[in-house]
Amino acid sequence: MNIYDTMNQLERELRALPEYQAVITALAAVKADETANILYAKFIDIQTKMQMGQLTEPEQQNEAQTLFAELQANPIMSELLAKEQALQTITSDLQDIVFKPLQELYGQ
Repeated sequence: MNIYDTMNQLERELRALPEYQAVITALAAVKADETANILYAKFIDIQTKMQMGQLTEPEQQNEAQTLFAELQANPIMSELLAKEQALQTITSDLQDIVFKPLQELYGQ
């Protein structure tokens, strides 16, 4: 078996995980709820800006903090975030496993 076959099998197994399926279900609930869907769109926008380093102004940071409080207060969005965190834990562990040989190679 070559490494590409192994990774394709990993993809299939990831999609079958209960945590992955839970995110799909939670995301469908968000999209079905108008308020949660609007919050989700704002969340994606803020998250993108954060990743690009574009939230530098104090008012932008305050806006992000306010949005995060709204996300936590909305039970549908809060559920999605919890499910995403559970899946993120698994993908982070997998990333550590996959890149362990390179970390060892370069002494990190």
